[in-house]
Parts: sequence; C-alpha cells; structure tokens
Amino acid sequence: MWLFVAGIIFFLLLRLYPYLSSSVPLGYDAGLYLYLFKEYKKVSIFAYQTLTPWVREQFPPAIAALTRLFTQFISPEALLVPFIVVVSLILFCSVYLVSHKLWGKQVGLWSAFLLSVSALQYHTYWYYYLKQILASSFLFFAIYFLIDSSLWAIPFTIAIVYLHEPTAIVLIGVLIAGFVLEKKKRRYYGLVTIITLCTAAIYYVPTFASTVQPLIVATAFSFVPKQLGGTLFTPSGSYYDWWTALLLSLPYLPFAVIGLLRSRKNMRLTPVAGGLAITLVIIVFGLFLSRRFIIFADLFVILFAGYGVTVVLGKLKKRIRIPAILLYIAFLIVFIAIYVYRTGVPAILNDELAEIARLRETEVNAYILVPDREYMPLVYGWSQRNPIAPQYGQYDIYWTVSEWNQFWSSGEPDVELNLLQKLPQPLYIYMGDRSPRYEFDITGSCFERINWRTYKFICPAVQ
Repeated sequence: MWLFVAGIIFFLLLRLYPYLSSSVPLGYDAGLYLYLFKEYKKVSIFAYQTLTPWVREQFPPAIAALTRLFTQFISPEALLVPFIVVVSLILFCSVYLVSHKLWGKQVGLWSAFLLSVSALQYHTYWYYYLKQILASSFLFFAIYFLIDSSLWAIPFTIAIVYLHEPTAIVLIGVLIAGFVLEKKKRRYYGLVTIITLCTAAIYYVPTFASTVQPLIVATAFSFVPKQLGGTLFTPSGSYYDWWTALLLSLPYLPFAVIGLLRSRKNMRLTPVAGGLAITLVIIVFGLFLSRRFIIFADLFVILFAGYGVTVVLGKLKKRIRIPAILLYIAFLIVFIAIYVYRTGVPAILNDELAEIARLRETEVNAYILVPDREYMPLVYGWSQRNPIAPQYGQYDIYWTVSEWNQFWSSGEPDVELNLLQKLPQPLYIYMGDRSPRYEFDITGSCFERINWRTYKFICPAVQ
C-alpha cells in the first residue's frame, strides 16, 4: 500500500510543480474551460440547451453538467486547477486497477509509475485536455468491468459517449474486439453495446447535424488520398507528431513490446488489445485527429510496459535485480524531472494574464480582437468580453479567411483600417508578448494605447 501512496504523491508533485512559481494555468484549453464554467454558471444545471450552439459543440453535456455541479459550490477560477489535478489522479487509479486485475499488484504498481513518468501523459495534462483525461479514466474503468463481464461497465461506456467523441471511437474498438474475439461473451458485449448506443441516441439523434455528422464527414475525408482532395496520411490535432511521441516513449516502449508478445494468447486482454489496435490504425493512416489518439495509444502501451518490466526483472538474477530496479527507476525519475522542468511552464507570463483579466474593466459590450490564436482561449476565459479570434468561436463572423490574411500580412494601413472598421465597437486589440510580429500597424490616430499590450480602436465603424 505504501508504494501505491508513494506513487500518488510523486504523481501529484509533478503536476503541481509548475504552480510553485506561477499562478497561470498550464496549457491551451484552460481558458476555454473557464469560459464554459462561467457561461454555464449563469443558467440552471438543467438549461444546457440554452447555451450558445458554439459552446455546446465544444463541450458535450457530460463535462458541462459535471462542471456546472461543481461551480455550484466553488468559483470557476478556483475550480480550474484542482479539477484537472483530480481528474488526472482518477486516471492514475484506473490504470493501476486495470493492470492489477490483468497481471497482479506488482505490474499494477509498475504501470502506475510508468504513467507518472510518461512525458506524453504529462504533455496531455499540460494542454489541459480535461475531457480526454476524464474520458480515458472512464474507458479504463469500463475495461476493468468488461474483463469480468460485469454490467457495471455500462455506466462508464454511457459516460464516455456523452463526454468525449474520440474516446467513444476507442470504446467502439474495444467492444468490437470483445464481440469478435471472445465468442463466449458475445451476448454480454452485444448487450453493453446496444444499451450504450440506445442511451447515446437520446442526445445524438436530435443533434446529429452538429455533433455526429461533422465527425463522420471529417473521418470520411481522412480515408481519401490527398490527390483526390482528402486528408489520408495527414496527421491532425494539437499534439506531438508520431515520431516525437515515439522518441518520448522510448524509456518504456521496449518493455511494452515484450509485454505484448508475452500476452498475445491471453484472451482477458482482448479489450486492451482492441483499444490499442484501433488507435494504431488511426495514427498510422493519419486519420482525423490522429495526433490526439497518440495519447490513447500511450496509455495502452504503458499497461503492456508494466507487465514487460516485471517479466524482464523476473529473469534477472537476485543479486543484480535490485540494483537494476533502482537504476531504472532513477533513470525514469531524472527523465521526467528534466522534461517537466523544461516544458512544465505556462504558455504566458503572470503579467500577461493579469492584463487579460483587466479587460473585464472595459465596456460590458466590448469586443476584443485577438490576432494571435494562441491567446484566444485565455481571452475567452478571463476577459469576460467578446473575443474575435481567427477561425474560432461564435464571434468570428465579421472577416473571411482571406480578410484575416490581409490583416496579418498586407502591410497596407488603409486595408487594415477598412477591415477594422467592419468590426463591432467598442473594439480593443490585445497583442501578447509572444504574438508573431505581423505586418499590420497599430500606430496612428485610430489607436489608443490602454495598457502595455492592449489598444482601443477609436475610429468610427463603417456599416
């Protein structure tokens, strides 16, 4: 038990380390989640359908309802960091439980430890991929119960389809593998699948055009070669490329290969093997959001790696086994410590976030032009105003893609002025320190500097 507790402490220390020197939440998506927390808090927990269509498209009902429940008792800002930490800890426990069930306590401890030192999983945490981390936890809990043909798997499979569509795709692979390969359990897998689909239909059939159809279309295009207008072998999704991910997983990948080979005849592993198979197919063929499926593949690899480490260590002579264990653990700790030290920093400075938060002091109906999309989530979360960002959000309705490109790179003040006059007012422009130095000019009589990085556009709008 003490080893498990020590693993939890180590896991939490790595994830809390960045907040020792900064109060800025990590990652790209934190601001968007904060925006969801605040928007949903304005209405009843049963009024999900009253949220703007854009918000509902970004945040499925399960994650929205869960956060709405929590913000009933805690402020959105106070919830932001503890929520992702707790959700990550739930994933830690789910990985341990599945590995423990399949191979025993020792393998469970190794798998949980490898999860702690996985650079890929830490990068997922850094991005604030809350939905994916929580849905991955539910996926592993579902697998835990699927192994024993328990109906307790059903609440988790239903939660997955209401929480995160990419995880639902992995779940489909898990259920298909179980139905096809485990002949004695076909009735069970069929029952779980039917109940899950029928329950999902309650939400997804009425919202098919905005939820399921875009995913189907994008996936279909990813099977079409680029020469024919498709995106086959074109990785997408905000994450590492597969080559970088492969390098970062090398500290435990060889053990995963050993564990997989040693387990190839174990039918209890069918759900895990099915999940790994579908993620690898998506990654190899560069299908829709393929980079994001690297996260799932890494989780399955970690399971097999935990078993592989145990197999290899079990074959060592007793006199060298303990030194080998200590040396490997030390190597992994140094590896993840260096990775966290170099990458576990917020995307912006404390001062930048403070200035974004001060945008809430502008007019209640103000619009904030965010030329750099990297700052868009933060402006959404902290400004409490209306962000206009390139190709994202409900307020990107005033410029076409061509006009955005003109604004960025034309270098002609008259063109930029005409474009800005198309936007609603009051209008502010936020230029973060890390924004690319675009060609447009923010000097002259039409611009009033409000703060270090914030300008107000004061020339009259043209309808």
